[in-house]
Amino acid sequence: LKLLKTLIKKIILCYLKNTDDRLLQAVEQNDPEKVATLLVKKGLCPSKLDSEGKSAFHLCASRGRLDCLEVILSHGVDVNVTDGTGFNALHLAAKNGQSDCLKRLLQERMPVDATDSFGRTSLHHAGNKNSFSIQTFEHCIWTLTRGCCWFRCYSVFVFVQL
Repeated sequence: LKLLKTLIKKIILCYLKNTDDRLLQAVEQNDPEKVATLLVKKGLCPSKLDSEGKSAFHLCASRGRLDCLEVILSHGVDVNVTDGTGFNALHLAAKNGQSDCLKRLLQERMPVDATDSFGRTSLHHAGNKNSFSIQTFEHCIWTLTRGCCWFRCYSVFVFVQL
């Protein structure tokens, strides 16, 4: 009986892991309908981290999967949650030049001055212009600073320009 309980527990854990993997795959394939189905029918948590510290929510932001991000936001998610490396979704969108996702996340009132585990803000990540084109860099900086208090952003601009 004890062996049977252990076996059932392992099967359930394996099923749950595979279900969570399907959510990550749906985001990777930019399939918002499948994301919605998995969130509603399976009750999955889009901010749950996998063994590599990734979540479907963070993957949307870093890969620019705006349609999937919209679905996840509409089903409710803690937008301030960080991934396994200490980055929130805004950090990842800025780091990867995903300006459309930046705009959408800022509409959720994500704080621009939130720091990652290294003490960097999303403005610092957008300031690493080696990651993407100068046009994308400028668009990300403009998106992040629009409506931002000048005093809060000034020190970041000084850092970015150095």
